[in-house]
Amino acid sequence: MGYASIRVGSIRTRGTACGQAGLFLALTAVCMAAALLPARADTIPNFTAEQMGGTLRQMMNAEPRNLNPLTGKDLYERLVNVYVYERLIERHPDTLEFEGRLAERWEVSPDGRIVTFYLRPEARFSDGHPVTADDVVFTYETVTDAKIDCRSLASYFKDCRKCEKVDDRTVRYTWKEPYFKTLEVSGSFSPILPKHVYEKHVRADPESEDPKHFNKLVQGFIGSGPYKFVKWTTGQEIVLARNENYWGKPRAFDRIVYRIITDTQASVQAFLAGELDDLPITPEWWDKLTDHEERGKTFRMYRYATPANGYSYIGWNGAKYRSVTKSDGTEDRIAEPHPIFGDKRVRRAMTHLIDRKRILKHLYYDVGQVATGTFWPHGPQHDPEIQPWPCDRAEAMRLLKEAGWEDRDRDGWLEDRTGKRFSFEWTFSTTGGDTRLPRLLKEVFRRVGIEVRTRFIEWSVFVLKLDRREFDAVILAWGGGDVESDPYQIWHSDQVRDQGHNFITFRNAEADRLIMTARAELDPVKRNALYYQFHRLLHEEQPYTFFIARESLRLISTRVEGVKVRRLGIENQEWWIPKQKRPGQGGQAP
Repeated sequence: MGYASIRVGSIRTRGTACGQAGLFLALTAVCMAAALLPARADTIPNFTAEQMGGTLRQMMNAEPRNLNPLTGKDLYERLVNVYVYERLIERHPDTLEFEGRLAERWEVSPDGRIVTFYLRPEARFSDGHPVTADDVVFTYETVTDAKIDCRSLASYFKDCRKCEKVDDRTVRYTWKEPYFKTLEVSGSFSPILPKHVYEKHVRADPESEDPKHFNKLVQGFIGSGPYKFVKWTTGQEIVLARNENYWGKPRAFDRIVYRIITDTQASVQAFLAGELDDLPITPEWWDKLTDHEERGKTFRMYRYATPANGYSYIGWNGAKYRSVTKSDGTEDRIAEPHPIFGDKRVRRAMTHLIDRKRILKHLYYDVGQVATGTFWPHGPQHDPEIQPWPCDRAEAMRLLKEAGWEDRDRDGWLEDRTGKRFSFEWTFSTTGGDTRLPRLLKEVFRRVGIEVRTRFIEWSVFVLKLDRREFDAVILAWGGGDVESDPYQIWHSDQVRDQGHNFITFRNAEADRLIMTARAELDPVKRNALYYQFHRLLHEEQPYTFFIARESLRLISTRVEGVKVRRLGIENQEWWIPKQKRPGQGGQAP
């Protein structure tokens, strides 16, 4: 799939769990993205009666905006919904090859433009209704409906001509143009929803006749996965229960509970007190707990890298927006080049001012590596010849002077030719975030005459600021990516509008050309040569200061059995807890 957004300092995700991108806030949830992919049926054990039962206790460091599987906009929605919904196909966690889920088999035409899926006759939704071609077509039509707030996911279906029912168990996707991800997008990007339940919500609200009623549905959805939604207590927890009508191999746990703990230290304390079974941690806590006396006794530590880890970055907004009122009274927002970050020389200078290698070592304890671009460093799209821009203050000052910024009145601050000070606002989320990085960088910039006004706001408000492009600079991360990703969703200029993921307003004609040409290239050698060019272009333009290509760090209680690190990470649907170690059932949590 693609990426999801994560907070660095937090993290945010956008899109689906397999091939789109999602935002993360700054590195607090560093390993969460690696838990996004559902477990393959052939990796699920045949649990014995003694292994079945109990509650898996997990946490999230921020609350989802909603739990709508199509309109959800962050990683936290995905963490819950991966248990509730299923797709037609998914990658095997070890071979990385696509294997059937709701589809038992499929066919792809030689030109890649026609993909036909044959559904499993045994597949059922949690209400007992069979999964049919009507449900697949309905889901596709909902995703691509312009009235539905699903633009990031719909962008991947941009060149899909239609999805049609052949018979009750056969569905066919027809694409306008060749696209190297037609199978992946058609089969694994969208969870399948039951038409008989949600059609009325998409067509109109019976009372208000609002065609966007589906956008207002935030929880309680029905899927075909091994668990069902039970309740969401705001600020406290989200609870799932076993789907007794599940058509596939049953999972071990009766219930899965996500506690919402926004403070990092509080979450670690809860884990060490035996109140959680699984906890993503920051590099700082990894370092602190490495020699903890209970390591190996009550908890184990896991460190691994997968395509889902993504990368953190500083996003420089290339545009400044102003609102105008049209004659009909509605608001229109006009984008103009950002007076500071609209210039690539300035963006690159900002990168040269940051000692990313030193920050990686001292702030993140050498967990991960300095990133150079948007692709997974171990994947075929990443150009290994591109090296990170070095920390070079002299080069930064040269670029800034060339762009018109220098200390003209000797007051210690940089000004442009009109005398306006180099001053910008850094917008950052307070939710579960590590504030050390923005504070450190604020001081780095101050020393060269750049004024930074730091604005800390709650995550839900922060997301709205992103959607409206009301910021100068942000620290975020993308996570949830795949082995091969399509940069269209984040980088194409078409994704600037309508709350697309190109929220930094990056517009570059050559980038658009490379993205679209590569999408249509089925030869992987030729396609990746184009992505190498795109990688180089981003490196030169620096719309992001690419920060850390992240790794997953995770604490797991020793009461949990069946933990395996696979090529796509750790899949907790393979886990179980022995009966004697379940709280309230004759055992004490560690």
